[in-house]
Amino acid sequence: MLPKKETVNRAEQYAEKGFLCSEAVLLALSEAQNVTSEIIPCIATGFGAGISRHGEVCGALSGAVMGLGLRFGRSQIAETPQDISPYQFGETMVNLFSSRVGHIRCRDILDLDISSDEGRKQYREQNLWESKCRELIRIAAELAYDLLQANPPDSKD
Repeated sequence: MLPKKETVNRAEQYAEKGFLCSEAVLLALSEAQNVTSEIIPCIATGFGAGISRHGEVCGALSGAVMGLGLRFGRSQIAETPQDISPYQFGETMVNLFSSRVGHIRCRDILDLDISSDEGRKQYREQNLWESKCRELIRIAAELAYDLLQANPPDSKD
């Protein structure tokens, strides 16, 4: 696994190159776990800006949950132990992000409605990509990385 600092730096670099928040975080977390696929970052594209600019769940958070799914997600329908939920990794990530940022919805974090023309204009004028979203990308990558480190893959992997 890549070191935490390098993973977070990669997320920031992807954002700098023009990848969306969701794409940047997923790309960095997939590389940290040495997972490659031509569908990364494509599967994260629609989650940027709170799911296609609707201001719902923060795209950086969505990318982090997808990145965690690379390790903790299911590839088969299987019975899970009663004390383990298939949602456990996502719940933990959402709770950590919410505790750190205060909200999980893009429109609440940015305090504007980016689904409207006026909201998008304000977003650009306030330069929120640089002043807020880039920080959210860093936070989401850091928190997800910490969860990956705290839960190493099974020895059978």
